[in-house]
Amino acid sequence: MFSFTDPSRSGSGHSTFSSSFGRPRPICSSFKEPVTPAKESSRTTKAFVSPFATGRSIPAEGMRDVSEEEEEEDEEEEGDVFTYALQNAPIATGRLRDWQDRGRTLKFRLSPLHSDGIAWIDEKRVDGGSEAHAAPEEMKIFPAEIPDSALSDEYLKFVKDAHELYRALSEADQIGGAIDPSENILPKYATTFLQILDVARRRIFDERLSEAYVVCHCLFASYFVDPAITRAEAIMDWLNQSDPRPTTEETSDIMTTAVPYNEPGFWEMVNKLALRGLFYQCSNCLKEADMPYSDSQSKEALQTATSILETAPKGAKAFEGHRKWRAHAIAFGEQCTKLADTNLRKGLIILANILRGDTDTILTLSESWQEVTAALFLFHDPAPSRLSEYYHMAVAQFPVDFTVISEAGCAAVIAGDIPKALSILERLDVCVAAHIADFCDRQRMLDDFYNIETLDLPPFRDWLFMAHGITCCATAGTWFIGATYLKDTEGTQGLSIIRESITHVYPDNEATLSELLEICKDLQFESEAQEIVIAWSKLQLSRNQVGSAMEWLDSIGNSLEMRAITWQLLESTLLNGLTLPDTILQRFLVSPRLCPGMIREFIAPYATYFAFKNHLNEGDVVEAAQSLASLLQFGFLPGRFFGALLGELLPLLDRSQPRTLPTSELIAIMNSLYQWEKDPQKYTEGVRFLAKTLDAARQATELADDDWRVEHVNVPSKEVIKLVRSKLVSEVSRAYLEEL
Repeated sequence: MFSFTDPSRSGSGHSTFSSSFGRPRPICSSFKEPVTPAKESSRTTKAFVSPFATGRSIPAEGMRDVSEEEEEEDEEEEGDVFTYALQNAPIATGRLRDWQDRGRTLKFRLSPLHSDGIAWIDEKRVDGGSEAHAAPEEMKIFPAEIPDSALSDEYLKFVKDAHELYRALSEADQIGGAIDPSENILPKYATTFLQILDVARRRIFDERLSEAYVVCHCLFASYFVDPAITRAEAIMDWLNQSDPRPTTEETSDIMTTAVPYNEPGFWEMVNKLALRGLFYQCSNCLKEADMPYSDSQSKEALQTATSILETAPKGAKAFEGHRKWRAHAIAFGEQCTKLADTNLRKGLIILANILRGDTDTILTLSESWQEVTAALFLFHDPAPSRLSEYYHMAVAQFPVDFTVISEAGCAAVIAGDIPKALSILERLDVCVAAHIADFCDRQRMLDDFYNIETLDLPPFRDWLFMAHGITCCATAGTWFIGATYLKDTEGTQGLSIIRESITHVYPDNEATLSELLEICKDLQFESEAQEIVIAWSKLQLSRNQVGSAMEWLDSIGNSLEMRAITWQLLESTLLNGLTLPDTILQRFLVSPRLCPGMIREFIAPYATYFAFKNHLNEGDVVEAAQSLASLLQFGFLPGRFFGALLGELLPLLDRSQPRTLPTSELIAIMNSLYQWEKDPQKYTEGVRFLAKTLDAARQATELADDDWRVEHVNVPSKEVIKLVRSKLVSEVSRAYLEEL
């Protein structure tokens, strides 16, 4: 195995985010954050610089052999890049120098459609010298798959889960105009989508999905909040999940000491918990701090503090009780100015200032614009219209770090720039971006951005739907998902993509086929439906399901293909002997009246030959002869089959048995033979195919007892025709004498 790194890719690895305060995770990781690549087997691993950034090949001299310990060190040193691997490469550990001495070049090429590629060893020397002979092991092609490929099974599961949610939402959302807040079903579905995304990014360990999750959480908290909580609470929940502070370890280190109150960081911890809206945790810390009460006023102040924390308004009616609760916090702050204990007084005053939403205190204690925005929104005035105002106040002191893509996305959300947020999400994951755009579109959040008359561009949602739909249509197993998104776009572009790609979908079963044909019917793709049915019929033929193939061709009235199948059947039988037909075909052959009209018409020649063989097997030679005679007289019989069918007459013209054909039939056959020999092309084709049937008989390990070729296998094809003519003349004479 070779492993190589790609310095052009940044942001590999993963970050996770806490689902509760008790499980801290790092905040929205930057793409520049060092990561540790997944460890591969070190038995045959060679490390070298990636050709991705320069587009050049990697000469053998640029490679070095590594041991397991050295590889682990390399992983630590190159933690800011991703490692790719070539499985089963032909250079064993310790044998790199031998390969280098041959002056080989390793080349790599990415797929134009997917995030994988191939690598191969070029026999040309790097120094431009003459070509060298390649060893067999150097003539192989090695697939190289990017570990975090968006086409992984885990990612496809996320795509399918998201699609199922989209379908459910589309069925449930029947509201034509602006959504009534009292009847808004979007928050419930938004929460479910966030859960699906959370499961996917934890299962896949994809940095981009984790970043997208943070932006989605921020957007849903800002615009799709559950009616059971306030928007301010939702924003604070987003902050605490994406950047939990203080951490569980920090809190535990202080609260597990003998006297937590005496620890230097106690009040900093308490104030941070309050700033983050973690009232229950903050109250518990005050209760369990073992504070020395020097007077009754201190004890009363602490009781008031915990009471205010524990009675903080929450839920649907929080906005109504905010003013009254804030007034209690203001009064509590004034009460604290009279406390004698200096440390307690300072700590509780700061706590009171946080709870009453004092801007200066919040700006002083905060460490990021996210923290300032969430705290002001929760404590100062939770009116939704003021969120953008708080954001601008926050970024004036804590500028947005636009090098962290999730932070840039969240900033766009809070600032109300939804198109920019969608653009950032598209860079992270187009599937996520498409669904978020759909939520925003249903909420009428993008209406103002669609009125651009000077640009001939599709709406944001449609643009992302087409991008996601194209990706799905180009991925095995998700074409129908892609078609769903493409159908749900305005204009004709989406339908054009479906029309172009639908005939390339492999219908591995009838359920898939029926679904494809249903789409063609809905979208009026008549020619595409015929192509699909023809492709399916050929697949059925390859599975020896001839009857099914003919049924499907009959459904689209394709007489040309049905006629071709009939002659293919006859040709195969003449060459290889009669085989048991499939269930549907056998029904057609045995009960012609049960056939659809077109099938009955085109299957007739083969059905006649099938009847001839059946009568022959049953010993009814007269009926067998009649069937064969009628086939030889068929005006549309291809000339190439005539000679082989003449050979079938030989056992029936034997003088040792009674006559099987009347004089009129014998003369009619002789006339058909005469007409056939008059046509040079038909005669040549017939003689050639007759020779082919005799050759097939010579190569066969076993022939049926009633096969005429058993006795004539070594007779030249033209001699067979002469023999048949001679026997026909003899039979006519015999018939004349017997009739006298």
